[in-house]
Amino acid sequence: QSLQNLFERVNPSVVSIRTMQRDLSGIPGDRRAVATTLVGSGVLISNDGKIITASHVVHTADKVMVEFLNGETIRADVLVTEPQADLALIKLKYLPKKFTLATLADSNRTKTGSEVFVVGAPYGIQHTITSGIISARHRASEINNRMPLGEFFQTDTAINMGHSGSPAFN
Repeated sequence: QSLQNLFERVNPSVVSIRTMQRDLSGIPGDRRAVATTLVGSGVLISNDGKIITASHVVHTADKVMVEFLNGETIRADVLVTEPQADLALIKLKYLPKKFTLATLADSNRTKTGSEVFVVGAPYGIQHTITSGIISARHRASEINNRMPLGEFFQTDTAINMGHSGSPAFN
């Protein structure tokens, strides 16, 4: 299939994630809360509304909002985060009337040189596509001791702010 056809098929499964968290202002003695917002991406993987994203997008969030391709926005709860793998699972409060699920692949079958594309929301611009190849695979212990449970897929696909949690497709 062409990249365009593949993108059109999987794009509706990709969501934009906006989180809000309250931080102290940072001024000594000032107890006012300041709301911060983080934008990331994720992918819908189950009929009961579960979405995979990056742990750092949601693990400290007070509120998680998920936006679909059609603009519908639904609140979600954080089910579990694993910062040592930078992976999180969130669940929608309810399902949209129409939705598309992504099919999970076996990452063990991914080889260096495999073609991939990433769909996400860099800089808050939703449902963009970048493409490239898997340049290398690394055990986490080779790269980052803080994420010993992760495996890193090095790619030449453009990844920018807001791509956090974006799925890679083959």
